[in-house]
Amino acid sequence: MGGRLQRFTQHCRKEVALFRYADDVVICCEQEGDAGRILKALRQRLERFGLGLNDEKTRVVSFARPSAGSNGGTAFDFLGFTFYWGRSLNGYPIPKVKTSGKRLRASLIRVREWASTVRTRQGLLAIWRTFCAKIRGHLRYYGVSFNHRALEMFIRQATRIMYKWLNRRSQRRSFSWEKFQRFMDQRPLPRPVVYVSLF
Repeated sequence: MGGRLQRFTQHCRKEVALFRYADDVVICCEQEGDAGRILKALRQRLERFGLGLNDEKTRVVSFARPSAGSNGGTAFDFLGFTFYWGRSLNGYPIPKVKTSGKRLRASLIRVREWASTVRTRQGLLAIWRTFCAKIRGHLRYYGVSFNHRALEMFIRQATRIMYKWLNRRSQRRSFSWEKFQRFMDQRPLPRPVVYVSLF
């Protein structure tokens, strides 16, 4: 990909870096004018092959370090994460990431859909083992630096969804919240872990 990128960056004035996964790409330009030139060149190149950029996903975003006293700059989403400017423990602005709101909502919808269909088809322990595996898979993908709060939110809301749907199995097998808490104490859910440290 390096040679292909060079085709679009040979006339750029400052440093350019590309980050790509499948057909999702972020191109970081030190100078805003270079971003415009690359975007124009990409459109022209793709048009030669009857292709085009996804206009809903394609935009030029200013992601410069915020000035002193600023609340932060523009954020952008990539591969299910929102990249934004936050503060270090010492108060200095640093780039951070968190689960994008769109991906978080989509993940919870999938939990709800799964829970609604499986609640009467399997035993409680089998359902719980699968639920823990789903939580673990989410944590492994999104377990990066600075994302602890979003991971805790996902676990909390997904657990509420499971509580709701398990209680729809039958009156005889329903849980009180206290009983459900005791059940979880004996079979604890996975907890957030930083699998990828960004610093």
